[in-house]
Amino acid sequence: MSCPKHLHPGVWSYLDDPLEERITRLYMPKWVAYARGDEALARMEHLLRHPSCGRMPCMLLYGDSDIGKTMIIEKFVRDHPNICNGFGEVEARKVLRLQMPPKPSDGKFYAQIIDALEHHVPFNKRGIDMEILGLRLLYRTAPKILIVDEVHHLLAGSVREQRQSLNQLKFLSNQFRMCVIALGTSEALYAMQTDPQIASRFEPLALPRWRESAELRTFVAGFGRLLPLEKPSPFDDKSMIQKLLAYSSGLTGRITTLLAQAAELAIRHKTESISIDLLDQAAGAGIYKLPAQQEEEVI
Repeated sequence: MSCPKHLHPGVWSYLDDPLEERITRLYMPKWVAYARGDEALARMEHLLRHPSCGRMPCMLLYGDSDIGKTMIIEKFVRDHPNICNGFGEVEARKVLRLQMPPKPSDGKFYAQIIDALEHHVPFNKRGIDMEILGLRLLYRTAPKILIVDEVHHLLAGSVREQRQSLNQLKFLSNQFRMCVIALGTSEALYAMQTDPQIASRFEPLALPRWRESAELRTFVAGFGRLLPLEKPSPFDDKSMIQKLLAYSSGLTGRITTLLAQAAELAIRHKTESISIDLLDQAAGAGIYKLPAQQEEEVI
């Protein structure tokens, strides 16, 4: 087979994989560079390299659910893995990632820290015991950056509990001289602004929804180059871009999911190219599943 120019060279060999393996690869994490995502990564890289000081800069990355925050963070974490010894034990940790508990409290928050540090969480302990253990474990690995996802969960607590959780973020940043990157929906911005000191420390960066533009077409084409299809797809077709926007509401995660689902249809139907019709079918089917009878025919 000649080298398919419509695909990234790293994808060429996948065309020879069995059908189900090709389909599995459609849904594996992929990174396609785009302006806002690159800006977020550049800011996080700056925080990682920032020298220790009394008031470490922090960042709030916010936007609608499925806008691509997780995709950006996973790319950043992949680029900065833990440093392990010959036994696979973590000796140094550049980045520590965790989630804000659904109903925040000091005990639950430190339980998340303990778990993220791959240590057994003693669920029968009091909140103060959790805090002491969490702080001791943090001293051992001293991460440069703490990433806290789902920060909008702060709003599930009372005003007092919100202030207490925000103070914990500020305390950890001060105590360990590490930068904190908070992620959440637009409600996270509101939660941060309830405390003027927190608001001044966490520089916000919004991830807006996509609109029809040359950048969106470039993003879709770049993602398409990572889908192991034998034939090129009309990603430069204006009607296809408009369909993608209509079905996805401009959400990055929904755009990439629709393209992967349509590519699965293209493989199973042996067309090997994404058409508007397949895009319509993917959008109408949700998480695509062939009827049992049709699966038997394909197999």
